[in-house]
Amino acid sequence: MTAAVPPPATLYLVAPRSLRSWLPHFLDEGDGDEVLHVGEQPRVDLAPILRAVDADPHRVCVLLSGHDSLERDSRLAAALRRLGLRAIGPSPESVRVGTDKEHMKDFFDRHGFPSPRWARASGAAALGGPDDAVVVKRRAGTQSAGTRRERLGDCSVAPGELCEVYTDGVEYSVTVYRDEERELVFPPIWKGRTTATLVPPWMRLRVCPDPLLTPGREEALRTIARELARAMDLCGHLEVEYVVGADGAVQVLEVNPRVAGTMRLAASATGTRLFSLHRLPAVRADLQAVCCAAEVPYSGPPFSDPAEGVFATSRVTACGPTFAVARRKLERALSRARVAAGASARPAPAAPRRPASPAPPGSARRPASPAGSGSAHRPAPPAGPPRAPRRPASPAAPPVGAAA
Repeated sequence: MTAAVPPPATLYLVAPRSLRSWLPHFLDEGDGDEVLHVGEQPRVDLAPILRAVDADPHRVCVLLSGHDSLERDSRLAAALRRLGLRAIGPSPESVRVGTDKEHMKDFFDRHGFPSPRWARASGAAALGGPDDAVVVKRRAGTQSAGTRRERLGDCSVAPGELCEVYTDGVEYSVTVYRDEERELVFPPIWKGRTTATLVPPWMRLRVCPDPLLTPGREEALRTIARELARAMDLCGHLEVEYVVGADGAVQVLEVNPRVAGTMRLAASATGTRLFSLHRLPAVRADLQAVCCAAEVPYSGPPFSDPAEGVFATSRVTACGPTFAVARRKLERALSRARVAAGASARPAPAAPRRPASPAPPGSARRPASPAGSGSAHRPAPPAGPPRAPRRPASPAAPPVGAAA
């Protein structure tokens, strides 16, 4: 009987510093695997990479990119391929789309993906009347830096900026992983309503799965994400950000072809080793949630508790068999942060309830918006579908963080 051939070892080249504390718990580590934290600076030290490659020329190289390292990592992946290695890293088209919002909007228009109408500085007046609201964004911005909502009649769009029609609705994200043999689409993440003050999604409660999302709308979100990944020849990870209007229309806001903030939440809900998906058999599938996951902003010391399914960086993420269990874990983590900071253990006032979402009513309830708000392997979350799905009420704590 022929022994099974072990998979080739993996060399992980990790750019974002924010991954350091929780990356090990979302890897399926094998013999000979190595993790190199290479940072996001424009140039990377090639010596340790070449030493690792020389030691095992059959390694698979997985590049985990941040926004600032996309272009560099695309060149590095191409160089590794020229050496005869298998490299999973950003494609040239995904870099163009992911680093320049003007190119991104052109890409949406060219491929027919629904997105809010937009204009360069010279064409802003054509977007509507003087009292209409628009959102101004930096072409090379990330994490909402420089983003603002303005009345079109007062709008001032500087060089290096663009503007788009403001759309009121509920925001979602969908994560995709794609390589030569695999295409995996994760369940949509609910990020709450848009706000006139443009509170960014990473400063709100986020949950997965969404108990009130209709099957038809979920399929639309997944299908668009899958088609976007194919259109940009994605190799690696992608986050697609949406807004769903009161009329049910789905529009793409932005795409992030890199490691993004919602990916830990999606991985927790589905019980996947997010950064080792290249080791799965060849498959094209929609992943389903096996537990309920939620997260809120956080500014305490980073920690990982894989046994409890709780991970904290600039957000604290928790999962459990129900959203009630996930909520209790979030409350404990926020209390832990207050104690670590020497704050009073007295509970903060309860959060105000958020307005109802435009999604159709159902037996489940959506939660309030947030109150202002290692070791090697991570144990799989509890098996089985979510029970009695209810989004959690917000933990009774003020927001204590910003995006990583």
